Amino acid sequence: MQENTLIASDFRFSINLPEDAIASWHQELEVMYILQGTGVLQLDDNQFTYEVRQDDIIVLNSYQLHALNMLGSGKALSLFISPAFLAAFCPEIESILIECKSFLYSKDEQDRFNVVRSEFASVFQAYYKNESRLPILMRSRVGVLLNSLVHTFLEQSKQKDPAKSSSKERLRKATDFLHRHYRENITLSGLASTIYLSSSYLSHLFQKQLGLTFTAYLTNVRLSQAVALLPSERTITDIASEVGFPSTNALIDAFKRRFGVTPGQYRIVNEHDATDPKDNDMISAEFSTDFTSLMQHLHHNDHSIVQPQVNEGYDLHVDTNRKIRTLSHNWRTLINAGYAKDLLNGAVQAQIRKLQNEIGFRYMRCKGLLDDDMMLFVRKMSGSADYNFVYVDEVLDFMLSVELKPYVEFSYMPSVLAREAVFPFKRPSILSMPEHLDEWLALVTSLVRHFIDRYGIESVREWRLAPFVSPEFSGYGVFTMEEYWVLYRETSLAIRAIDPQLHIVGPGSNIDATDFISEFLVSCSKGNCMPDSLALRAYHSILPGQEDTGLQLMAEDEAFPLAVSGDEQFLKHSLHKVKKLLRQRGFACLPVILDEWSNNIWQRDLCNDTSYKSAFLFKNILENYDHFEAMGYWSLSDHMEEIIPSSDLFHGGFGLFTRGGLPKSCYRALQLLRYAGSGLIAEGDGYFITSSKGEIQIFLYNYCHYDTLYRYRHTTHLTQSERYNVFNIRNTRQYHIRLDGLTSGVYTERRYSVGPAGGSAFDEWLNMGAPKDMCPEEWSYLEGRSMPLFQMRSLQVTANFVVNAVVQPHEVQVIRLTR
Repeated sequence: MQENTLIASDFRFSINLPEDAIASWHQELEVMYILQGTGVLQLDDNQFTYEVRQDDIIVLNSYQLHALNMLGSGKALSLFISPAFLAAFCPEIESILIECKSFLYSKDEQDRFNVVRSEFASVFQAYYKNESRLPILMRSRVGVLLNSLVHTFLEQSKQKDPAKSSSKERLRKATDFLHRHYRENITLSGLASTIYLSSSYLSHLFQKQLGLTFTAYLTNVRLSQAVALLPSERTITDIASEVGFPSTNALIDAFKRRFGVTPGQYRIVNEHDATDPKDNDMISAEFSTDFTSLMQHLHHNDHSIVQPQVNEGYDLHVDTNRKIRTLSHNWRTLINAGYAKDLLNGAVQAQIRKLQNEIGFRYMRCKGLLDDDMMLFVRKMSGSADYNFVYVDEVLDFMLSVELKPYVEFSYMPSVLAREAVFPFKRPSILSMPEHLDEWLALVTSLVRHFIDRYGIESVREWRLAPFVSPEFSGYGVFTMEEYWVLYRETSLAIRAIDPQLHIVGPGSNIDATDFISEFLVSCSKGNCMPDSLALRAYHSILPGQEDTGLQLMAEDEAFPLAVSGDEQFLKHSLHKVKKLLRQRGFACLPVILDEWSNNIWQRDLCNDTSYKSAFLFKNILENYDHFEAMGYWSLSDHMEEIIPSSDLFHGGFGLFTRGGLPKSCYRALQLLRYAGSGLIAEGDGYFITSSKGEIQIFLYNYCHYDTLYRYRHTTHLTQSERYNVFNIRNTRQYHIRLDGLTSGVYTERRYSVGPAGGSAFDEWLNMGAPKDMCPEEWSYLEGRSMPLFQMRSLQVTANFVVNAVVQPHEVQVIRLTR
């Protein structure tokens, strides 16, 4: 059973899965809803057995013995309510029973159960929308649920039997001890002695109350723990020891009796289903609808997901004459342009020209320069290598023509060099080690020498060269970390041998992979191949087990099981850990760059098209302003994708532009960020204030993070047109900013805004009726309507001038005061 403590002393939710079938009881009141599938519910000393189905709702009273066996892919969701809360809400509830079993009644008799379903859904929504930050909201919603249960399903005629409660209390002490100490060598006699019972009486209690022997119950507890550990990298032997089995064979035998397969077979099957990149697309963005059946009941009580009309006030005093630090605007250092071959596309080139004219970046990174579609490497009939630089030159010539310096990643592996051909994406990109390292090094050396011959040594020294792909690709199983390290080191040394002043970056690992980063830096120091910049990547993604909170339940059809971190400052906190590591290792002066970053790895996240993305960029760029040497957002255009293209205009791609070149709200956000001045004078939660000669620039944002369900790829209300229902609930922010020290006089105030109310191509497209096809006139209209909202006025400013602003959820604003 996968649990998440909600408000530790009052409530908790848990997911019931097929492997959780074990007889148990607890002191809390449990309200259970069947999310999907069917199951078998056993109640009261196994006297009653029922079949339960999707949409059934059941109440299990305190110390009511039960076992739920969900079948196949079945799932159930349970809310546990503490005795303390129950006593405060209804003191007499300890001596009464609630009889709520929807499966005993026909469809025509479900109205009263629908009320409970609706209240249960309301409590769950309060949890996953993060209303639990304010416990009073949760308590009020649980109180409404209990009120419905007590008034509708209170069974006055059934009182709790004190004698039965006494024997169950003894058994509860025994089972509680087993759940806490299952790792230890526990015997029936030892447990009986601990809780002051005889061995024979305790054995009788297990058999009568649970229908299991003491040994069988303890084995089931240990097996449930073993199942939870199998997705980790622990060996079967380590798992057996950790969960209390006396030997590896004992775990294997017990596991096979219960699940029909060995632990190793179970792990292989589940890893294959979830993460085998050879048979699945790593970047697939499939989502689960496990909770949809429950959340549709919100409508019964009109619990819609509506942003509350509440203002959060922020009163700021800013000394405009105090400069915290000078700004370099490093976020404009690097932009990702997908794959090299895409840069030969005229439509993509037009988008890049627009980007440079309106924002202006310094470097452009592309992958796949060595892919077969670039026709760089061919082998002659004689077996010798033949290099063709035509396409490579066209790509680099174009970059330089729009004043972009190349960030060259030597990837992927040409097929004629590959040891084995693994295609991680729906592109001709091969992930592999070279069959012969010397041929790989000859290719890289020839390519670098060609760069120098064509563009000049001084020019190439300003470029950035990445020796290979990210080390995380070792997860595909086509190379080991040791092989990766050898290739990186030898490639780096080969580049250095041509010219020691060439700028090398690496390794492109995940920003939170601190253990690998530490090992990498130590190895580079010993191997005399330290990079000039430490290149990292951040997709705000985590393995589900990395969080202490959250449902810990990934969608079953997910090909690459990464959830979005619940840490809204993931990037800031991760960078802090990396910087601390660099100081500890003696590399404090090593520049840190993000060569790729975005909000997640899902290329079909429909929220990518919404105003959420503009607030995401504002928040993360402003919170980390100039703390990285470069921040290479992924990526420029929806045209540059690694999966099968979509015909939909707004299909959830990463791009700043749609496939047709329409600027999204995230592009408009970057346009506004270019107004940042040369000096920072104030920063904090939701604001960033800069100055330049004669002008103050105020940046405001109201960021809303994904709710808990969506972070784990569960959709409840998301559709092609309704895309704002998968976020935590946030209030409107009202800012009162007093600017002290301004020179009195007449100023021009310019206000820009991007959000659902304006500046978002997606939202304007919805306002047009979400047309599938648009004529040129309609396209031009939509592009014009996607410009940021703009207001300008002249005003008289005094020395202590106050700026007021109201910022809606998902909105970003820029206010410029120019003298």
